[in-house]
Amino acid sequence: MRSNLARYSIWQIRDFVRDRGLALLLVGFLIGFTVVGPVKAMGRPIDAQMGKTLLNAVVSQVAFILALIALNGIISTDRKHGYYRFLFSKPISIPSYYAQRFVVYFVGFVACCALLIGAFAIFAHPVSPLAPLAFCALVFLSFGGISFLISSLFRSDWLILVAVFLVSVILNSLWQDREGWRRMVLAILPPLTRLPGTLTDMVNTGSVNTKDLLWLLGYSAICFAAGLFVLRRRPFA
Repeated sequence: MRSNLARYSIWQIRDFVRDRGLALLLVGFLIGFTVVGPVKAMGRPIDAQMGKTLLNAVVSQVAFILALIALNGIISTDRKHGYYRFLFSKPISIPSYYAQRFVVYFVGFVACCALLIGAFAIFAHPVSPLAPLAFCALVFLSFGGISFLISSLFRSDWLILVAVFLVSVILNSLWQDREGWRRMVLAILPPLTRLPGTLTDMVNTGSVNTKDLLWLLGYSAICFAAGLFVLRRRPFA
């Protein structure tokens, strides 16, 4: 079983590069161009402060969009297209297979973000890649566990994940100062609204609110464990 899982990792890497990696780089480059291009076209010099502002604008869009693309159909695609009949024709643990795929996709996502940040440093202004790269990784991990659980349960996981994010944003903006049952609903919803504020802290001060970090990663980890439980108990077909 372990040898089969190790062999599958090669195919998972190849599939990520072919199906998602190139798309992530293309979309990320286009988003960066729409932000940096007009500034360059105006002939304005990009100093350190301007470079930091542009970097925040780019990363705040790229991290979310690319994470959603990378996580789309991480489990449900195999069920929808019947790929599981081929994938699991040999003895292999289904939860282990998809946990490994999650790790492969995370590494691939971070690698793509690193290349895009490198392109920004070349064409816009030299920047330290650590803070923006850490934020991108945090976005993926925060969405990742939630997406993993949704994808283990439903076929249209991408639409559901976007809906969950939008509902969380809207209700937090409407009920932020409310008490009672509304406060309980906000506590149950994914804490994804804590993500945008962490980018400024990471880029400007190199730090992040520990409480926000624990909420984001803890909630996602619980969802990821629940997704593994579903894969272990629920018939995949």
